[in-house]
Amino acid sequence: MFKKHIFYLFPALFCFLLPFGGLYLSAIIILWGVASFLNINKNDFINGIKQTPLLLIWLFALYTFLSALLFGGEDQEVNHAIETKLSFIFLPYLIFCFNYPNAIIKRCFVSFVSGCFFASLLLIIRAVYFAANGAPEYFFYTKFSWFIHASYFSMYLCFAGVLIVAYYFKWFNKNKSIIYFSYALLLIFTVSIFFCSSKMGIITWLIISTLLLFKQYKTKLSLQKTALLLFTLILVLISIYILFPKSFERFTSITHLNTASIDKTSAESTTVRFLIWEQALTLIKKNLLFGVGVGKTNASLYEMYSNNGLSGAFEHKLNSHNQFLQTFIGLGIVGFIILFYLTAYQLLKAIKKQQFVLLLFSVLIFCNFLVESMLETSAGVLFFTFFYSMFNSQNESKLYESTH
Repeated sequence: MFKKHIFYLFPALFCFLLPFGGLYLSAIIILWGVASFLNINKNDFINGIKQTPLLLIWLFALYTFLSALLFGGEDQEVNHAIETKLSFIFLPYLIFCFNYPNAIIKRCFVSFVSGCFFASLLLIIRAVYFAANGAPEYFFYTKFSWFIHASYFSMYLCFAGVLIVAYYFKWFNKNKSIIYFSYALLLIFTVSIFFCSSKMGIITWLIISTLLLFKQYKTKLSLQKTALLLFTLILVLISIYILFPKSFERFTSITHLNTASIDKTSAESTTVRFLIWEQALTLIKKNLLFGVGVGKTNASLYEMYSNNGLSGAFEHKLNSHNQFLQTFIGLGIVGFIILFYLTAYQLLKAIKKQQFVLLLFSVLIFCNFLVESMLETSAGVLFFTFFYSMFNSQNESKLYESTH
């Protein structure tokens, strides 16, 4: 029994530390893997490896490894491609091939929300300290999000908000103090998302929070209440804009965007994305079937930037800022189809089986895949593989009953 308790400790610890990033997450996965060999059950293992989502995510990882070995490339990029995709092998195994009680899954979700809370709290205290010493810019974007990149941290906070609304209000409906604290958490996460100043983070939170509100109150909403709710949301947005105008400054590049006059020397993430995507599509057309190889993806993009005068993108060594394009360049149409089916599978499953949390997770992933090469960083890979595996291996409806 003791070895099982130790085994169940690691996923909760992993979830709590995920918002802080760091190499210790790899150490936790290794220790979790070692503990798994002491707790493995033959029937659970066999049933786990038969699951379609696990086979899809393993197929994507193995195809990535094959591309890295056959096409080669710069050692650093090849090693990075292999290392980041190792989580595609280990995390699905650790989740699909073991039977986790609902209480343990609940502990993981609570740990993740708690980790996001403490990370946000530390970042806000840090920003206040710097602001008090004449550096208010620490309330903004990458200077605010110290542990991991602002885009990924805001994505984490969005999903933490989903878990609170979807589960906390059911799990702890008899504990008013936790319910009140949950509202405080949502406020802290919302403010932190705006401090992160990630455009996609703000957009996805507005989309997801609207869907959450509709889901929670659709049976109680009249036309008058809906109008009042919309008015309140607009008022909140205006208040945030007045208090923290710098968080909205990054949206000006969208409103004033003119693709015909984009400065090729710019490294501003929104404007240069359009130029990068043009170069990415050119590379895809030239290497349609198998791609250039994952070990050569970024090097090929840098060469395109250099040849076509994208000095800003070249100087900052920017990737394609789109996971679908990044995969298509490296792995060709086969890799793209695997990745697309991987993401489409969970979306269709969520719709078919009416799994609302999985649906919101799918929306969150798809939106971020469109503007970030999420699976090229450990922050993106670990978040995606853990929660993809968790929600595709569990019956979501049973999770609502975990505390009753």
